Amino acid sequence: MTTDKMPKDELVALLNVLLEAERAGARAVTTLSKQAGDSASADALREIAVDEGRFCVMLREHILRLKGQPSSKTGDFHDKLMALETFDAKLDLLDRGQSWVVRKIAGALPRLDDAALAADLRDMLDVHEVNIARAAALNSAS
Repeated sequence: MTTDKMPKDELVALLNVLLEAERAGARAVTTLSKQAGDSASADALREIAVDEGRFCVMLREHILRLKGQPSSKTGDFHDKLMALETFDAKLDLLDRGQSWVVRKIAGALPRLDDAALAADLRDMLDVHEVNIARAAALNSAS
């Protein structure tokens, strides 16, 4: 089975969607770290926020390299997360958001012919999978 390579305009659009989501995730996880009931949870959430910020930079750089225009928008994930009442519900939504990113990247990887971008997105996917487990562990500990 042959997979069609992703056209540049579709690729830039995907990278911008991911950029907006990562921006929202970084903001949401930073806020969530301030609501954590213990320092270990706060530290873990701050580390996840650093990952989100790192991926914002990476995505923006690839968009620019591809001669695209990086989005300046932030997704609405932060507002959705903050609307929830309990810390556990917020962690559950965080896991679902991280899982959404994993699915988006996994679906795109077979269609990429850009080795540098594929490597960076594979790293992003792997880190998100680790962070899903970290957030799930925080949820079970709270």
